[in-house]
Amino acid sequence: MPASSSQSNKSLMAQLTLEAMRLGVVPATDLEHSTVGRDIEIDIIRQDLKMASLSGGRRAFLGEYGLGKTHLLELIQQMALKQNFLVARVILDHADNSPAQPKRIYHAVTRGLVYPDASNEIGGLGPLLDKAIARPDILQKYLVTKDKAIINLPIREQLAHGMHLYLTPALAYTHALAHPETLRIPQYLGEPEVWAKTARHHLLDWIEGHPTRSNQDINDELNVIRGRFPKIYSLLDCRPWAKIYGYILNGIARLARDVGYAGLVIVIDEAEFYSLLSAQNRAYARSLFQAWSHAAGGDDDLPFTSDELITGGYGVQRDLPSRYAEDPGLYLVFAMTPNSDGIRVLQEAVAPQYICYLNPLSALDYLKMTEHVVDLYGVAYPDANMPEGIAQPLSEVVTALSQQGTLATPRQTMKFLTEFLDLVRYCPDKIGDVIENLQALPDFF
Repeated sequence: MPASSSQSNKSLMAQLTLEAMRLGVVPATDLEHSTVGRDIEIDIIRQDLKMASLSGGRRAFLGEYGLGKTHLLELIQQMALKQNFLVARVILDHADNSPAQPKRIYHAVTRGLVYPDASNEIGGLGPLLDKAIARPDILQKYLVTKDKAIINLPIREQLAHGMHLYLTPALAYTHALAHPETLRIPQYLGEPEVWAKTARHHLLDWIEGHPTRSNQDINDELNVIRGRFPKIYSLLDCRPWAKIYGYILNGIARLARDVGYAGLVIVIDEAEFYSLLSAQNRAYARSLFQAWSHAAGGDDDLPFTSDELITGGYGVQRDLPSRYAEDPGLYLVFAMTPNSDGIRVLQEAVAPQYICYLNPLSALDYLKMTEHVVDLYGVAYPDANMPEGIAQPLSEVVTALSQQGTLATPRQTMKFLTEFLDLVRYCPDKIGDVIENLQALPDFF
């Protein structure tokens, strides 16, 4: 590539990053380079992702408002996608996404999946199932295609041979519906292609935890396909079902590894909403945190035992473990603003060595952030003629504004820096007035 073309591309990427900063949104490509004062946390995340790609893990980040917790979580998502993980982020609340309602959190995870090879578009479970059914070895591993010696075994024995109570029927029907021309269905159902498309939609609604259709309705719909298929079991919106949904997420992560991804990263944000729940719902929220923590990281370094997990469901569902695989590639991240109730529940789900407290940024950190934005501005607009040595005094302004609370987050700080440099570039005669107005703010310097 010619030097001029390469320089032009760098300039364009820098402009796009600065435009994101002006809008107060997260840069799509430059977040790790825009993160300052979090070297320890970034090293921890790198090590966690490395371990998760081999087995699994869990982590909790606690930080007061304004310390960049959201920025860090978005960085985790970007890092995970770059390392070939599927990623989902759920923001808890006490209404629609209550941690006491595991199906709702599970549904938010599955419908919010982002794939590293799909331009960050949200894809649900459909793309993962489609990749899996193209692999005969995976169909055999999950007992979609069964040996004659296994096909008539009781369900519990099939589970012991590798069947997943939920993913196996999802894979079996996805495989059948992918070939509508070979489907053997009654003629009154119409064109097989049209019927198969609708049936696939309902199947995905079920496995993704959509709240509108029952497993019995879907069983009745799909049972018209001639052939032998595993039963579709219920996925209820019941508070004691956290262990079942942890089992499914563990299986999804393992399936992701089987098709070639590094695994699955789930970020659970705003866990402080735990404190808004009733006493009874707090117990079920604790159950979700514990069950999913065990599903991700297993028995190692747990502040509880797996025997303590609440068991929901009926029949064979009650016998399900919280982990389908011992090496699922599932990385679970909790994040919250510290409060006594929330810290207590996290400490009951995550061992102390996996709980990290975010510290305020220092003056040196703000200097590094300012230097980065000034350098980026120079790359984006090489003809801007920024004054020499502007980073140092500008970082002192930023530090003062941050200490008094005018700039409350790293994102606000980067937005301020970008807009200030715009002012230097276009209206240099106004800088004195701006500085004078800033100095007039209470507690400035």
